[in-house]
Amino acid sequence: MLMSRARSPWAKTLRERGSDSDMQGQQTMEKEGFKVPQPELMLTTTRGRATVAGLDSSQEYNLQVLVLNGTTEKLLAKRRFTMEGLREEEMIRSGSREQKKKTLPGGSGSGDLDDVTETLLALPTVLYQDPTTTMVPTTEPPPIETTRHLPDEALEKSAKEKRKRKKEKDRDRSKGDNKEEQGTTQDKPADNKPRKTPFLIQPVTDMAPRKPFECDSNAAADIMLLVDGSWSIGRTNFRRVRDFLEGLMTPFHIGPKYVQIGLTQYSGDPRTEWQLNNFTTKDQLLEAVRNFRYKGGNTFTGQALLHVMEENMRAKSGARPNTPFFLVLLTDGKSQDDAITAANRLKNAGVDIIAVGVKNADEAELRQVASEPVELNVYNVNDFPLLSKLVARLVHILCGRIEDRGIAKRMDPGPTADPALSYPSPTDLRFSELGSREVKLHWTSPASPARPVQQYRVVFHSAEVQSPQEVVVSGSESTVLLGGLSSQTLYHVSIFPVYEDNVGLALRGTVTTLPLAIPANLEVFPSSYSSLQVSWEAAPGATQYMILYSALNHGEPDDAKEEKFGADQTVVELEGLIPSTDYSITLYALYDEEPSDPITTVATTFSLPSPVSVQFPVVTHSMVRVTWVPGAVDVPGHRITYSTNHGSDVKQVEVTGQNSVLLQNLSSLSKYLVSVQSHYLQGLSAALTSNVTTLKVPSPSDLRVTNFSGSDITVRWEAAADDVVSYLIKWISLSGGDLQQLRVSGDSEGAILEGVEDDKEYQISLSALYGDGAQSEAVAIRYSTLSGGGPSSVSVSEETPVSFVVSWVSPNAHVLQYRVSYTALTGAETQESTVLVPGGEKHVVLQYLLPDTRYSIQVTAEYRNREGGSGSAQGKTTSLRVSSVSVVRSDHSSICVSWRPVSAVDGYRIIIQSVKDKQTKEETVDESRSSFCFTDLEPETVYRISVHSLLGSVEGAAVSILHPTATAPARIPIHPWLYPVHNEVCPEVTIRNSIVKGFDMMEAFGLTQKAYSSVEGVAAEPFVFNTLPTYTLYKNIQLTQSTKFIHPAGFSPEHTISITFRILQDTPREPFALWQLTDNDFQPKMGVVLDPTTKHLVYFSLDYRGEVQELTFDQPQVQRLFYGSFHKVHLSVSQVSVSLSVDCQRVGERPARPLGNLPTDGFEMLGKLVKTRGPNSGSTPFQLQSFEIVCNTTWVSEDTCCDLPGLRDEESCPAQAYTCTCSSDIPGAPGPPGPTGKPGPRGEKGEKGEQGEKGEVGPPGRSGIEGGLGPLGNRGPRGMTVQGKVGPPGARGEKGDLGRPGVQGLPGPPGPKGEVGIPGPKGIRGAEGSIGAPGLTGPRGFQGMPGHPGPTGERGPMGSVGPTGLSGTKGERGEKGEPQSMAIIYQLVTQACEQLVHKEVLKLDMFINEMSRKPAPIEEPVGPPGEPGIPGPKGPPGSRGTQGQLGARGRPGRPGYPGEQGRRGMPGEKGDPGVNVQGSAGLKGFAGPPGESKLGAPGYKGEDGKPGPPGIPGSSGQPEDPYYGYQP
Repeated sequence: MLMSRARSPWAKTLRERGSDSDMQGQQTMEKEGFKVPQPELMLTTTRGRATVAGLDSSQEYNLQVLVLNGTTEKLLAKRRFTMEGLREEEMIRSGSREQKKKTLPGGSGSGDLDDVTETLLALPTVLYQDPTTTMVPTTEPPPIETTRHLPDEALEKSAKEKRKRKKEKDRDRSKGDNKEEQGTTQDKPADNKPRKTPFLIQPVTDMAPRKPFECDSNAAADIMLLVDGSWSIGRTNFRRVRDFLEGLMTPFHIGPKYVQIGLTQYSGDPRTEWQLNNFTTKDQLLEAVRNFRYKGGNTFTGQALLHVMEENMRAKSGARPNTPFFLVLLTDGKSQDDAITAANRLKNAGVDIIAVGVKNADEAELRQVASEPVELNVYNVNDFPLLSKLVARLVHILCGRIEDRGIAKRMDPGPTADPALSYPSPTDLRFSELGSREVKLHWTSPASPARPVQQYRVVFHSAEVQSPQEVVVSGSESTVLLGGLSSQTLYHVSIFPVYEDNVGLALRGTVTTLPLAIPANLEVFPSSYSSLQVSWEAAPGATQYMILYSALNHGEPDDAKEEKFGADQTVVELEGLIPSTDYSITLYALYDEEPSDPITTVATTFSLPSPVSVQFPVVTHSMVRVTWVPGAVDVPGHRITYSTNHGSDVKQVEVTGQNSVLLQNLSSLSKYLVSVQSHYLQGLSAALTSNVTTLKVPSPSDLRVTNFSGSDITVRWEAAADDVVSYLIKWISLSGGDLQQLRVSGDSEGAILEGVEDDKEYQISLSALYGDGAQSEAVAIRYSTLSGGGPSSVSVSEETPVSFVVSWVSPNAHVLQYRVSYTALTGAETQESTVLVPGGEKHVVLQYLLPDTRYSIQVTAEYRNREGGSGSAQGKTTSLRVSSVSVVRSDHSSICVSWRPVSAVDGYRIIIQSVKDKQTKEETVDESRSSFCFTDLEPETVYRISVHSLLGSVEGAAVSILHPTATAPARIPIHPWLYPVHNEVCPEVTIRNSIVKGFDMMEAFGLTQKAYSSVEGVAAEPFVFNTLPTYTLYKNIQLTQSTKFIHPAGFSPEHTISITFRILQDTPREPFALWQLTDNDFQPKMGVVLDPTTKHLVYFSLDYRGEVQELTFDQPQVQRLFYGSFHKVHLSVSQVSVSLSVDCQRVGERPARPLGNLPTDGFEMLGKLVKTRGPNSGSTPFQLQSFEIVCNTTWVSEDTCCDLPGLRDEESCPAQAYTCTCSSDIPGAPGPPGPTGKPGPRGEKGEKGEQGEKGEVGPPGRSGIEGGLGPLGNRGPRGMTVQGKVGPPGARGEKGDLGRPGVQGLPGPPGPKGEVGIPGPKGIRGAEGSIGAPGLTGPRGFQGMPGHPGPTGERGPMGSVGPTGLSGTKGERGEKGEPQSMAIIYQLVTQACEQLVHKEVLKLDMFINEMSRKPAPIEEPVGPPGEPGIPGPKGPPGSRGTQGQLGARGRPGRPGYPGEQGRRGMPGEKGDPGVNVQGSAGLKGFAGPPGESKLGAPGYKGEDGKPGPPGIPGSSGQPEDPYYGYQP
């Protein structure tokens, strides 16, 4: 502050009345008067006070106060004064100082005035405001800006006359002493700020010090009180509001010609308590204030302000034209709607708004609502009792403004003799309620009582169309609503006053209507595969909505369809759409028939759900059964298309209501492409395709000889299949002869082979022929026709790698023994082995054979004195060699291998050997295992893994593969918990005294009594309601464990995740994973996520397609998880769904895809924040009590919630294991007997007991009934045959039957060439040929049409976490909280009490230990370590360490992720023809099918043997029966 150095016994203080919000400073200038010219004195200050010293009491001074804003200056106030005049005024006011302390007009504070301020305010002060511009084209002549100022002499004279009239208590005011600054600006848009009118504040004199103030002005004014009646005020404070309103009304003169006061109370909707003209006396008004009732509700201030403008400012409500209108707003909170726009409309209408805020009111909002200057129109107090201190201040302000308006009205000069002013025009054209189709005009009527306006002619037309329209209103009106306008159009408006004998000049202006409101926030998303849901925000005033939608065909829209909806519909469904199709949706808001601007978006309907999981449970040579899982419920039908791999012979099958179909009449050994599509009413879904290969045709079985009679052999067999066309039988004598064959029908199961000679051995073969031309492998037997006969139907069964069973049919009962000879058909010379079997046996087990080897077996019958016939067969032992050896997962230090099990083995031996250094490990497992994991391997090393099968002392051939280990990644430190690593998917663990298959995850993360003290950031807290302690995981500890350590062999496809936890008060309100499993790059693949913001639980997992699926549970029971108590969650994961149970109560179920292969080289984490990634990112604090993963989906029914106090059932839950101990050794009285426990589990089967002693001999039994005749005895031995004499010749026999057809004769000579015959029937389909050589390259085709847009790419990786944002603004006051149940409150109180008691017991133990400490320090045993305390605050940074040595060069980094696919290049030019040079030989082809087994040419006929002795004549034969001995 600059100050003159001249001294004076009197100093003057000035308090400016300006805003500190928009100004950089204030400048005070004092110019001396006309007596002795002196230099100008200037002071600059940022405070509201300036002190000037050293003034001359004989001089008159001119004071100016200016507001500095940058480089601009604005005059705020000016006046003239003398020191003597100031002293006189100080003496006048000395008697009423206490009353004047409450008259400061503006701002918040105590309201006290200092002496000099009262002196300054007592004199007339002119405020210079910015000139107000309105859209008011005035009448001709052209506008001239004029500003009329009062002369300085008039100001001084006015001050003296006012002081004199105040002393005489004259209420008449001086007319014409002061004139408000006036000005009119034409043809400019109206400013949003209302005109600031200068006001004069007169001192109140000759009043008693404590006499209540009374506004003695006779001027008229309309005051509307707008009172907030929302719930936040309360009934107690509302009584204080009534007292405040009563004090505000009391000082005024109430009446139709004076002050009228109305009141509106608002909350959710405004309610007028009384209008301005309802009460004409003060007593009636005060009685109404005391009796109006509290409303209650929300705070919608904007709606209430509009209610005042539309309801309380009308003439029928008491509002008077040309009368100042004041609005006093009283509120205690922030408006829940747009109050600023509504306030601007009121201020544009000429309303002075005074805003009073209490307690939680938003002062920034009040300053925007109130009129200018806001320092005089905004008041804010901290609480309702302080409202009484504002009463006097507001009364003085209102009284002064009413008086100023009255003075200005009286000082308005009368009409002059100028003819142009004889018929004045209306002024102050204003616009309100501006919309797209209407606008409301306001004007000020000319003050001409002698010539009242009879009518107003309002003429308007658009800028484009010059044809005017006209509206005539009464002369008493000053508003009119113009409707039926066009949107977004400039209109010219002229208002002509019509007098009785003339028409005045027009008041002109322009206004532009608003554009038609368009709907906002158009959102479209698919609701099904044939419908889209469209939603938007309503457009104000729209009569209906229209939607145009069309399918996009290659980006271009098809014919559009149109639908219209009512104005109240903002959510609609578009149905009957094409699945998996892009649609363009365009929305219009219609106003009658005029549309708004459109808003357009594109959305895609869902694809028709395709089937999933096609399987082929039955595959034969000619049929395949196809099964699938429908992609949706109630699919109408399915279409199955199948064809051979090269696309020929395409066939289709339609099924309805089935999930499987049998495909028949297929070709054998053919690869088929099978596709399944779901058939909906809307069309076909996408096809799910798979390949299947049919088997080779089966051979007939059980070929045997059932009868040999004469020269015929009867053979029978078991049918090969139902679709056999015919059977081909071939037979030949092994001692020489021609090959004979016979073809019989496919329905036959037997045949008679003719022309068989005695005493020869025959080879008989049988094969089946099929309709597709395929022929099965032949089955063969040998049969001997030697006398005595040999076994038949020799067969091999029950093959193992080292044995099989040989069975046969005995020829007769006289066989002494059988000689079974067998030889390995290995190609090398092998020794024949022989086994002798008694004649009564019909099978033998051949042991100690070679695995995977074919043997030739011959069974020969031996009689007492000769060797009989024989039968032969072939058999093959099964292989000990394992198959399908593969690596299922590996990382830098482990390899897990699996194989297909072999039946009937004792175990497996697995060997792994490093190719680099030949280090070898091996392991033997039992026959139930089909996988094994080797750990602690070297990274980046190639290993050979070999698998042998074991059967007794025999070991199968090794099957070996090579596989490398990965590069060792950078790992986060992992604590070595005392947790056994199980190399199996589901090991046995003990969980709450139950042995189940699964994982104890608490033990895996080290959250046990033995291990938790070594885990950083974890504390254990006892829980008296449970034997299990509670573990608190603190913020950002990020408890992490390697997946290969917990689940080295992977996850069971069906399991249950069970977690008991509690969310703490300091748990952040952002999503976090209770538990999650990630890959090596920390990308989540499975887990359980809690979202405190939405109160949802999300389960996600990697499905069989390699995609991460998310299932959200948002039921009301899920929301209880976030209320701060312990809860138990069970997630039962099956192949097709995931079900959720909360606190042992089933909540819901979501369909899901089967679980895929989860990575085992990643990590598992607890409490991980979802928005963070990497090894050192953040985690959330929470409490964990139990966590297990059980390998079944029934654990939720077996587990209980007895560890939750609020859900504990004392009858069904086991008794508590109390941890308290008594200090007394005397046992207490026995308690009452407990309830009967549940039956225990069934015990194991006991061992076999010892053999008892032999009992005593019992008494003799009763005599039995006499038996009957015994059965017929066996036939006796054959008697000796004695040759008798030759008898006489017998009689001639009868003629025999017709003989059998003879043997086929030799072929005759060739006959003459015959004529061309008719075409024969279509032959049987030939065998499928081999694939031909590739054809020549064809000519280059024309360029194809652009393809369809590709599918939407997968979502990219989440970006890095951004910087921490700035602190937000203070939130609004929350709603009333939900009531908590007594069980939850009891649980919270109980837990708090437990912690408090636990802390006090620890303090007591410490005190007792201190008291009992021995005085001399002696060595005592060290106790177990105590519980870890809460982690302390982060310590100060340590000193900088010494410079470390330069590290070794790091390994080369891993290859980066592949970049985005580049754009397709331009097609190249056609190349030159190549040189016709024969290429190199191709790769060796695949092995061909096995060849057909055929017998070779018969050998040479042997020499004739010597004639033997004559045989013994045989017994009489049986009657001839070709099927004698045949047993079906």
